[in-house]
Amino acid sequence: MIKVLDNSPPIIISGACLNFEKERTKIIRYIDELELVIRFNFDYEVSSNGNAFGWDFFQIYFDPLFIGKLTEIYQDIINEEGVTVEQQFVLWLSKQFKKKNIDYNLKLLEIPYESTKGFRLDPNNYRDDSLLEDLR
Repeated sequence: MIKVLDNSPPIIISGACLNFEKERTKIIRYIDELELVIRFNFDYEVSSNGNAFGWDFFQIYFDPLFIGKLTEIYQDIINEEGVTVEQQFVLWLSKQFKKKNIDYNLKLLEIPYESTKGFRLDPNNYRDDSLLEDLR
């Protein structure tokens, strides 16, 4: 069951490993260590997403505030390649797991975005027909 986070949609990281039941405890233990470092408990969820061809797939759901707090303490997250902080966090997290001899194939699955309906245009800058006549 997916844990619904209170204040904003979660950031979803997808991963693959060989034995999820064994690896799940390692993932949770490392996330708990990170929570100790930032001295705050956030909601997160580590759940199975099925298996295929010998691989167990899983997803990690993070509160965006968790990643924000981590970037304040671990400033090397921002030095990772990536366009968004979330992408940089996934690369950093992969490296941290590898340092502990735990190798997962992680990728960013979903980033919450503000939902908008249509374009955000400034009504003071609309063109009208008179301006089009002047341009001809």
